[in-house]
Amino acid sequence: MNHVLAILLLAVDCAARAWRIQLATWAAGGRLSFRDALRLNLYGEAASTLTPNRLGGEPARFLGMTWSGLRVVLALVALGVEVAAEWPVFGAMAVALAAYYVPDWSEAADRFLTHSLARDLLGFELIALVVLLVVWTLQRLVRPGAIRHRVRRQWRVALAHVRRAPWWVLLVGALLTLISLAARALILPALVWGHSDAPPFAMMFFGSLALIHAPLVVPLPSGGGGIEVAFLSGFAGDFGAGHQLTMLLLWRFYTTVLLTVLGVYLLIRTHGAAAAKELFTVGWFRRR
Repeated sequence: MNHVLAILLLAVDCAARAWRIQLATWAAGGRLSFRDALRLNLYGEAASTLTPNRLGGEPARFLGMTWSGLRVVLALVALGVEVAAEWPVFGAMAVALAAYYVPDWSEAADRFLTHSLARDLLGFELIALVVLLVVWTLQRLVRPGAIRHRVRRQWRVALAHVRRAPWWVLLVGALLTLISLAARALILPALVWGHSDAPPFAMMFFGSLALIHAPLVVPLPSGGGGIEVAFLSGFAGDFGAGHQLTMLLLWRFYTTVLLTVLGVYLLIRTHGAAAAKELFTVGWFRRR
């Protein structure tokens, strides 16, 4: 039953995002089928997971729109309208996370330090050190200015076309974004629904919400191990000895691995390995 709930929530997430880009495309003056919308979002999911700071996501979705028959200008306008509806929700999410974590951060840290054994702390520190070393290395591989360019481009496109979009389109887009974020964050509570020893719901929900979006600020593909370290340390809840790793694997499978595999498969099958390679190397230096 728990796995059925997780799959249903993942389906809600995918459907909400497909409807959102369909609505944005309609507001831009074009038409996009639900199947094409779902497909291009899977392209974006795969490219986001496999590139630093999720840099490949938007190029993959843009190419997916043009491959669906939309003109380049229309696709850019649709993405701009979608971004304009997304960012206010992301801002509200950041405020909600800050309100949840900041007031009692010292108490949470104290609980973690007193709960964990010295051996566990040493293990986490060693893992964190390895992650930091990988971050330091990848920061020298990631193309300079790529992140700043991406943010500037998204805001330019969004601001240029948000004035032309009907207000209700932005409102519905924001609501669909909220549904999408909530559905994916609820996957972790769904996996332990009905268990008497499950962690508090708020800890799982907000912890999952924060970890899912951590790759936006971590310059590593899919968080590069930092998400795993945080989850194992109890950031999204303590699932008990012997279950923490199992819950991590299940949660990552439903929130990341499953859609990434589907996106890679569809991209290679539909457009070939060369197109996939081009998208999955966005943000990296290309050696000549």
